Amino acid sequence: MSKIFKEDTFDSAYAIEAICHSPDRVQTFKEVSHVLKKGGLFVSADWVVLPDKGFDSNNPDHCRIKEGIEVGNGLPTLVTPTDVCKALEDAGFEVISSIDFEEGAKSKYEIPWYATLQGDMSLTGFRMTTAGRMCTHALIWFLETIRIAPKGSTRVSALLNATALDIVEAGQKGIFTPSYVTLARKK
Repeated sequence: MSKIFKEDTFDSAYAIEAICHSPDRVQTFKEVSHVLKKGGLFVSADWVVLPDKGFDSNNPDHCRIKEGIEVGNGLPTLVTPTDVCKALEDAGFEVISSIDFEEGAKSKYEIPWYATLQGDMSLTGFRMTTAGRMCTHALIWFLETIRIAPKGSTRVSALLNATALDIVEAGQKGIFTPSYVTLARKK
């Protein structure tokens, strides 16, 4: 950003599901800080694992799920909320507040954020059920076989299906959120 914008250009900035793709969050946050005016606000919503909700880096099943999400979404590594806040502070921000916007996902009054990826037996939800995924995957295989779909499409389909299952499982277990939101101010 510093190559495009002058220092102290903006009053505020935001990032939505983007910082998790950075292999160096501190450097990414420093770039945001560079273009913000002193006291400027930065809001970020991103993907994190949740140790306080049960994610255990020593649990092989949790690591399998985490790695499946990372591989399928091109992420270097998922971090914790504490890691995000520390990276912000190391980049010159004061963290004003942070929250998991999916806190109510287990409430009987809320539709879980991962429900769309679970699918259901409806016109719009069928494609995400096991049967729907199998049908779509078979169609992609057929289209690739007759050379309408590009070579590798079947492998991509398998990867994305596996990733969706990992995301749903992580959501059901409560060990991951796609909506960890922080509000920070440039010092």
